[in-house]
Amino acid sequence: MLATVLVLVAALLHAAWNTLIKFSGERLLVVACMDTVALLFGALAVGFVEWPPLEIWPWILASAAFELLYRYLLIQAYRVGDLGLVYPLMRGLSPLVVLALTLVFAGEVLTMQQIIGILLIPFGMLCLLWQGGGGDRLPWSMLPVVALIGLCIGGYTFIDGQALRRWAYPLDYLVWITLLSAWPFPLLALVGKRQAFMLFWREQWRLGMAVGFCVLFSYALVLWAMQLGSIAEAAALREISVILVVLFGMRYLKEPFGRPRLLACGLVLVGMLVMKF
Repeated sequence: MLATVLVLVAALLHAAWNTLIKFSGERLLVVACMDTVALLFGALAVGFVEWPPLEIWPWILASAAFELLYRYLLIQAYRVGDLGLVYPLMRGLSPLVVLALTLVFAGEVLTMQQIIGILLIPFGMLCLLWQGGGGDRLPWSMLPVVALIGLCIGGYTFIDGQALRRWAYPLDYLVWITLLSAWPFPLLALVGKRQAFMLFWREQWRLGMAVGFCVLFSYALVLWAMQLGSIAEAAALREISVILVVLFGMRYLKEPFGRPRLLACGLVLVGMLVMKF
């Protein structure tokens, strides 16, 4: 139950920072501010954490690479599609990726009830391809991008879980992976949009701090939860954020809420309940 609570809180934080990024017109600058906050956290905490064993570094490097690609593709996807369409589609694929990798490579044993619950979530996401989920359709050219985002999420989730099986220090792991993944976008913003980045940081530093806080705590809670329980189940439970994002998009971004989005949310919720009960 502790792992479940941690993942659900992480889902709320994850939904919040994605909504804030979509809400902003300068998504690159928001991500750069978010990573600046994370980088400062990593720099302040590095003196208080353990140095990872040599065998953990390949996992850290691989996870950081997936996260950087994920951030880049996320910016591209949010330029085109609704939050309530892009987010569920990209998140819906990741439980399948984690489930497959876990069963094949990690030897994790899941009950049939857990597997059915996990599979209900991505099937729910398929509803969003019907009539654009009740709103504007996502251009077909963006579907490979959204699918690749889902593969990235599934990839780094599985990698993080396996790394923590070998080195059970989630906070230390978070610090090192943050130091590796949080510097490229602030550097890109400073080089390519220096004046705009500095102005954005002065005028909207609260937004940057809020997104950075949500990202760090969401990631930390998921790492802790994966250490306590099933990696595949934690990855699937986190997708409760899909329901929150659809509701946030409707409430704050004035996005439509058609029957396909309602059905998708319902299947996510049913999948979560099947897994846990």
